[in-house]
Amino acid sequence: MLNRRAVLKWLHWLSFGLIGYFFLVEPDESRSDPGGALSTHAGVGLFLALVVLIWTLMYLRKGLASRPGPKLPPLARRAHLIMHRALYIGVPVMVATGAIAGLTAPFLISAFGFLPINFAGGTKALHNFAEEIHEITFDLLIIGIVVHALFHVWRHFRLKDNALKIMVPKPLHKWL
Repeated sequence: MLNRRAVLKWLHWLSFGLIGYFFLVEPDESRSDPGGALSTHAGVGLFLALVVLIWTLMYLRKGLASRPGPKLPPLARRAHLIMHRALYIGVPVMVATGAIAGLTAPFLISAFGFLPINFAGGTKALHNFAEEIHEITFDLLIIGIVVHALFHVWRHFRLKDNALKIMVPKPLHKWL
């Protein structure tokens, strides 16, 4: 049986991989099959929404699983708390703005090509506005993720507090 920390590690890295997919694959840029790319984007978005729902409920129930660590200076301790809370808020907000963009589309969107996720009742103007908000929140989230990653890399190598070993699966520890 997995404990809470192990479940959160899996959800953390699963979220990272899914968000990485969105960073690398943009449906608007698929010239060969834009409809298929949007369909896959919507399906992966639903999967990310489920993962985010699980870890958000865990966060609301028990709070942050991570602690700043004894080696962090006072400013870094505050940054740790702010950064983690910002991500716990930012990821669900990004998912929600994506859901709103999908729901306001004036055309039918089917996740993975078979699961309809909207009613095609929106307007083009409203959909474009929702898409723009979603893209802005996604860009801000990517910045937050990069800062988060750099912070923990700094902790691991500069402060030598094993921050990365705490967050990565054990098979990867030999490279840290």
